[in-house]
Amino acid sequence: MRKTSPGDIEEMARRAITDSLRSPTAPNPDRRYIYNDDPQAVFAGYAVPPNKRGNRRKISTFTIILVLFGFGIATVMYISNIIAVNRIALEVNELEAKYGKILNANEALRAEINRKSGWERIGKIATEQLDLKYAKEQPRWFSIDTEKLEEIGK
Repeated sequence: MRKTSPGDIEEMARRAITDSLRSPTAPNPDRRYIYNDDPQAVFAGYAVPPNKRGNRRKISTFTIILVLFGFGIATVMYISNIIAVNRIALEVNELEAKYGKILNANEALRAEINRKSGWERIGKIATEQLDLKYAKEQPRWFSIDTEKLEEIGK
């Protein structure tokens, strides 16, 4: 804070005298206002004027219509998004059902392949339809002499 000097005290006394001579009934209010900072007195002991209340800005009709229009667009987009998600979920469920049916069909085909490729069934068909018979002897292993094979081939 600023120190007071004898000149400041004389200035304040002079102002008090001139203010009392001007209007003995009511002092004129100070028209100076402080808008965005702490009020600071220029002279020590001098009355600081109060802050002025700011005027409230009115909302225009255009702004209200623009906000309502934006809200309407957002609502429509939200509802269309929900509808699209529901359609996709339905399609996913249908595809999962198809996939399950295909898996069941594949398992049924594998079971049929295993049943038809059994040795008992193949042996029965070979003996009955093709008149094949089981060998009574074990097969023998033999080796081929490549030199004799070349002589015969010439």
